[in-house]
Amino acid sequence: MLKSGVDVCGDMERECRSAGSAPMNPTSETVQTPSGPIDTDLLRARSQLLAARLHQAGRDMEIQSTSNVPDAASNFMRINTSLPQTLPLDMPPRSALDPKISCNAAQAPILVAVPMQYNLPGSYNTAVPVQMPMHAAPPQMQAHMKSVAQRPCKEKKKSKRALREEVNALQELVQRISLVSSDVNTYAGSLIRQSDVLSQLEWISPGDMDRQQVDMSPQFALRQMPRRIDGGSDVNRRLLPQQGNEERTRRESEVSSASSNSTPAQKQATKQEGKSARKRRSRKSEEGAGENTTQSLKTELEAMRGYINTIVRNYIGAEYKLPADLRFSGDFSDLEAHAKRLANEGFGRIVEDEIRVNRKNNKQAFITMSTDREGLERDGIVMLPVARRYAFEGDTVRAFVLNVGAQSLPPAEDEEFSDETASQNSDADADNVVVISSDNCPKAFVIAIVKQTELRQIVGSISFTNPTQLSKAQLFYKFRPFDLRFPMVYIPEETCRKHIGSKQAAEVCGLLYLAHILETDCNGHCIAELVQPVGRIGNLPDELKAIMIHNSLSDIKPFEQRFNDMFVNTISPGSTEDLDQRWDLREKCIFTIDPLTARDLDDAVSIEQVGDNKYEVGVHISDVSHYLREDSELDNIVKERSTSIYLANEVIHMLPQPLCMRCSLLPGEDKLAFSVFWRMDRNGVQLNEKPKFTRTIIRSCTQFAYEHAQKIIDNPHERFTEHDFPTILNGFSANDVVKRVLCLHGIASSLRKARYEKGAISFNNPKLRFILDPVSGEPEDFEVEKQKEANRMIEEFMLLANQAVARFIHDSFPEISVLRNHPPPLMKSLKALREKFQTLGFHLDYSSSKALQQSIVRLCQEASNPLAMSFCLSRLLMKPMARANYFCSEGKTEPADLWHYALSIPIYTHFTSPIRRYPDIMVHRLLAASLNYCPPPCRTTAELHSLTKIANERKYNSKNAGEESCNLYFKRYVSNKQRVCMTAVVMEIYQHMMNVVTLESGHVISINYKMQKVLVDTQNAPNFLLVAERNVRQPPRKLQILSVVPIYLTIWDSKLTGFLHTENQLQPLDAPNNQLSVKKKQKSLHNQQQRPTNSGTANNLCPTTSNVVEPQSQAQVLHQQQNLAARMRQQLAHQQQHHPNPQQRIYSMRQNSL
Repeated sequence: MLKSGVDVCGDMERECRSAGSAPMNPTSETVQTPSGPIDTDLLRARSQLLAARLHQAGRDMEIQSTSNVPDAASNFMRINTSLPQTLPLDMPPRSALDPKISCNAAQAPILVAVPMQYNLPGSYNTAVPVQMPMHAAPPQMQAHMKSVAQRPCKEKKKSKRALREEVNALQELVQRISLVSSDVNTYAGSLIRQSDVLSQLEWISPGDMDRQQVDMSPQFALRQMPRRIDGGSDVNRRLLPQQGNEERTRRESEVSSASSNSTPAQKQATKQEGKSARKRRSRKSEEGAGENTTQSLKTELEAMRGYINTIVRNYIGAEYKLPADLRFSGDFSDLEAHAKRLANEGFGRIVEDEIRVNRKNNKQAFITMSTDREGLERDGIVMLPVARRYAFEGDTVRAFVLNVGAQSLPPAEDEEFSDETASQNSDADADNVVVISSDNCPKAFVIAIVKQTELRQIVGSISFTNPTQLSKAQLFYKFRPFDLRFPMVYIPEETCRKHIGSKQAAEVCGLLYLAHILETDCNGHCIAELVQPVGRIGNLPDELKAIMIHNSLSDIKPFEQRFNDMFVNTISPGSTEDLDQRWDLREKCIFTIDPLTARDLDDAVSIEQVGDNKYEVGVHISDVSHYLREDSELDNIVKERSTSIYLANEVIHMLPQPLCMRCSLLPGEDKLAFSVFWRMDRNGVQLNEKPKFTRTIIRSCTQFAYEHAQKIIDNPHERFTEHDFPTILNGFSANDVVKRVLCLHGIASSLRKARYEKGAISFNNPKLRFILDPVSGEPEDFEVEKQKEANRMIEEFMLLANQAVARFIHDSFPEISVLRNHPPPLMKSLKALREKFQTLGFHLDYSSSKALQQSIVRLCQEASNPLAMSFCLSRLLMKPMARANYFCSEGKTEPADLWHYALSIPIYTHFTSPIRRYPDIMVHRLLAASLNYCPPPCRTTAELHSLTKIANERKYNSKNAGEESCNLYFKRYVSNKQRVCMTAVVMEIYQHMMNVVTLESGHVISINYKMQKVLVDTQNAPNFLLVAERNVRQPPRKLQILSVVPIYLTIWDSKLTGFLHTENQLQPLDAPNNQLSVKKKQKSLHNQQQRPTNSGTANNLCPTTSNVVEPQSQAQVLHQQQNLAARMRQQLAHQQQHHPNPQQRIYSMRQNSL
């Protein structure tokens, strides 16, 4: 096992004494010169061993960081994957060597097995042979080496603090050894320069040592120690021994040295002295608890300095020295001046804009650099919470953003900027953290928060157990927000007493609360107070309530009874005065086609043949505006609700339920409507007549579901009877409806074809519908609402009506029209996606919406699994897409302001769903005014801008609430089933995880490598992975984007978790399996690559790339696998040559997951 620094100090002193040399460190205050001849060979051997141990300490820290243990050392150590076979030596003059020790320079090096602990999951212990010339080392040294090699390794992982102290102690030892003589100093400097690890460390110069008042004789001053070419950084400087650490190291060193050659009485006295020292340090720590604010502020400032200097140094190039005037060494008040210096040097610019926080990783935040969505300028990225001054989502910040330079390289995927406070303010599950690739994103830091967002209330879970002490005088309970953009929140214990009361321990665990954030202290801790309880985790109604609060929908309350009573009594529309201005269509064959479970029927269709190849198609929309008068008390309530909310188990209506029923176009009832008519031929070509708009009164003859219409479309020649459909009223027969459905379908198909030829685009986004237990409300099953021809038929006529109304009202009221536009997507994101697909052999053309749609169709047709391709493309392309928005047309004169990208039409609005959308009601009022049925709306343009903004926010929040409720019920469904097997397609690959989308439900699932039972080689990530099963004679499987993989879902640690499914995984186990050593795993993976496979176990995982061997002869299979292994070795050698840290990560899953 690798020893700590103090152990090395003790062993070194004992060996020096046994070899006839004076102690290296006889006291804690002075360093004396050895009185006898210097054993230079012994020192040389020891320094080599020390270099190896330092090297391995760095490896331990590197591996520890990849195991989700915060490790600041990973920010500056770039470790080779293996130690060099030989360590070149600059031999000092041998005249001063002890004559008792033979010096045979030609003696063959001795292989010494140094046990090294690899902190991978499962703790692997192995002895790595390191070739080190011993030059006839004395028997004491050889015995010590053997004892070290045979010493068993502990399986306990080392903490971040222990590894840091170990490096500090070893650095101190190297520096003290270098003071023995100039030859030893020269030799130590040579070793440091030749080591990739040691050369990255900061070494104290003689001047620095004098300033730190280290009591050393001038003749022992450190000479020729290497200095970093870039001058180091504050991130690295934090790893240098501080005063407290030095004192602690010296005291422990004294104890270690005293215990080596002491009598039992002396040992006991030393032990007691050590205990007393620990007690004094403990008391000192307690006394200094009140100074946490000052110390934490210092830590935050150091983190900020290190971050800024690191990103600037990476921008100008790590091989160049960072000028002193560009190195940030001030405090937070100096950020503005430093940003201006950088801007004057041309390194970047200062901007003010809202900050956006990564929804799945609150350490990352983004600042918009350009509003031009068609431009290629990428957003600035802030990669440390302290570097954004702990700004929240939506805060307006003043920030400095670097330019995108050729050398502005992002950190490695596994590397994060050092942030000692990250473990304090974020207890989120690091396994599920998603790191957005920062390639070519200009790095940024926040100078100041200009304006804080008003949203400071969050909902989350809290357990009133095990409070955390953030300061001496106060305890806090951890509050875990639902919104992952917020870090861990802390609630003062005294403010929670009224919520705890006299409840038992079981009653105060897993509670849902609404909290109000008060401040963010200097440590980055969000301090909040509880506002009100929401419920308990695991209770579906409570969690749905939390979802509503989380999405700012908590103000949606049930209507007062008086509003319901207004529409209880049934009033026949035929008795109203409004009939004089309406076209009576109650004798026409008009019918509705909606989802099977729909209750709000706000649209109906009709078609009549009026000549040879001439048809009149009608779309009839419920006239809600007739009942909801503008600026009435009810209207002012409805405009704030703005939309109906569709949750997994219920619908929260925008209108009072009785009004919904009055407006719903139920069959056999007279209803008021707004109707649009077109004259067109059977191919959907509109004749030389404009659409006709009018108020109508209709009486639907039947209520069809999509399934009924689809049955007709699928069987056009079948003879249907009244028994095949819902009741048909008003004297019409089943044949009348069937004939009209088929005619409408033919015209809609032509309209759809013409629309896509003009550039319309669509995505495959499935919607889930859950089958609930009628008593408990638990999800029993789910089904996907599939889009069939019947759905598309109705969709075409609704789109046609919306477009016609938009053009009509804009011509009448160009300044107050309520319209809807869809901006173009982010071209920079589409460019990155195209480059990613090009590496797979696919061509994605995004030059226009038409070209993009054609690319989607072509790629799906060419794929061996079109469904997988469609799902993956839809999910990936939805990310760059902008949200469609409502807007008031005031001042919108450019065609781009009105254009709808996805539909590829010049103008659009929402008119067809007034029962569930308030903007549709505003459009109805404009349409009525355009037809001179009533005066123009009385609302001003400022009010219309405000109402469209509310509508956009409500629509977005309602959509998120609906999706989160579906995810909640899906999670409960998986929990009830315990395990659900699915097929998924790989969508994104990262260094620690990959995202897949399930083909059965459309869910995006994160697959964490280290939780998998299989071996995962991520060396080539994000391009592809190699996955191999343990103890199975088959080659590794190559997974890349678009690869299809079997997975299964289960609930792990209260989270929906995905696992790669293999044939050997039959049932869950409760304990992790004893895992192989790193070398054995690598050997196993290598052997599996070399073994032939049977055709039954080879599966083509990617639609276009052969990932595994097809049935061939054994010689061909072996030859292909050998070529694969050779290519992997070549890639590894290339990375070792060009990148100092090609650390191969092989993760294995705990066997207690399936």
